[in-house]
Amino acid sequence: MRFWQKIFLISLSVLTVAVNIIAFMLIGNNHQLNKQKEIDSGKEMYSIVVSSFQTQVLYERYRSSGSEFGSSQIAELAREFSYQFSLDNLYLQLNDSSRERLFSNLNQDIPSELTSSLSAGGGGKMLVKKNEDSGRVYLYLGSPVIIQSDLYYFFTIKDITDIYDVKNEQLFFFGIAGPLVSFVVAMTMLILSRLLTHQINRLRKSTMRVAQGEYQPIPIRSKDEIGMLTEDFNKMATAIHQKVEELQQVAESRKHFIDNMTHEMKTPLTSIIGFSDLLCNARLDDETIHDYAESIYKEGQYLKSISSKLMEIILLGQKPEMAPIPVMDLFAEITAAVEPIAASRDISFVSSSIPYTLYANRELIKSLLYNLIDNAIKASSPGKQVSLGAYLSKQGNLCIDVQDFGTGIPKSEQKKIFEPFYRVDKARSRQAGGAGLGLALCAEIAAVHHAELSIHSVLHEGTTITIVFSQDSQEVAP
Repeated sequence: MRFWQKIFLISLSVLTVAVNIIAFMLIGNNHQLNKQKEIDSGKEMYSIVVSSFQTQVLYERYRSSGSEFGSSQIAELAREFSYQFSLDNLYLQLNDSSRERLFSNLNQDIPSELTSSLSAGGGGKMLVKKNEDSGRVYLYLGSPVIIQSDLYYFFTIKDITDIYDVKNEQLFFFGIAGPLVSFVVAMTMLILSRLLTHQINRLRKSTMRVAQGEYQPIPIRSKDEIGMLTEDFNKMATAIHQKVEELQQVAESRKHFIDNMTHEMKTPLTSIIGFSDLLCNARLDDETIHDYAESIYKEGQYLKSISSKLMEIILLGQKPEMAPIPVMDLFAEITAAVEPIAASRDISFVSSSIPYTLYANRELIKSLLYNLIDNAIKASSPGKQVSLGAYLSKQGNLCIDVQDFGTGIPKSEQKKIFEPFYRVDKARSRQAGGAGLGLALCAEIAAVHHAELSIHSVLHEGTTITIVFSQDSQEVAP
């Protein structure tokens, strides 16, 4: 018998046995788990149903004359109570102290081995049994129950046929699919074994070079099976190389997103922490408490929203949804969030706006302005002022300025400040917790809104960054 024939017969036999053994073990284990889950669920439901019915009896008793109900009245209450479970595939039965059935909404008797095993002083019993007439499998639970001052036997019956049907369907499926899968795999191994038994040494040496990271194509010297395999291997090596490059790009994009998110969260988190500290430690009137709590809520909502918007821009490249935004309202929100931060550094913050409406994404525009204002505050000394203003240019474009009177930026550095991770003053940036991402993020957000950023700065005198929006991004407010 030839080598490839041995591989075929052995692989077919081993795979057939292994697949069927594993399949039966998985199906059996899954069935037992489902069955135990139904039993546990049934026990919990039984306790709930019994307690609910006892409570229902007491409620009806006190709602009426207050005297104890007779067996017929208890049975009627059980009938009304059973309607609550008509859609849950759950049936109820109530027997009196002599085990005579008072009520049942299931058209069959409970197995005698369950009813006879219950005693007045004993606990509950459980039974899983298939009904021979209907072919359905039921989970029976029962126990003696004191209702008012009398002894009854309460039963719940749950149809669990579905888990047995699932088991049978799985057995049928694997009975067909198991041998088929084994045969397909064995045939694949047969083909591969015949291909690999010729000229395997040359191919092995070539694959070793690919394993070391050399993705150069392997020369094809024949048109037989090995030649075809070599051609396929070359395609696979090329695809792997491409995938490695794509994964590197995805990893870099995700790292960029995480860095941007870390930077973006600082300003709203500072506001949230500041307002929370005031709420905890200061004596405030109700109106001030409400305003601070509202600010905390808005900043939290902003954090939630901005994460998805940044994901769309940086990772997915999707254009965010735009909507009309009154600039004056936008400035009021930003002022409320920024003033406490500026005041904590002894810096005054002022804002002014014309009555214009900007067509943009609210969260991203707030992020853009937060970053510019945050940089302006960090660059300013105590006692200085930071201003936010909106006006129209001579060409009719909406312009927004963020101005500070701080350290300024050298002329040679101004073209680099919008590059990711670039910091003019690295020592100051580290002390302030900056990562060099804020202005890079601002440039991305401005580009999404078809806006341009310009900078005018004089060393030791201050900096003004202007956002100029195109005509498509703005409209006059009514």
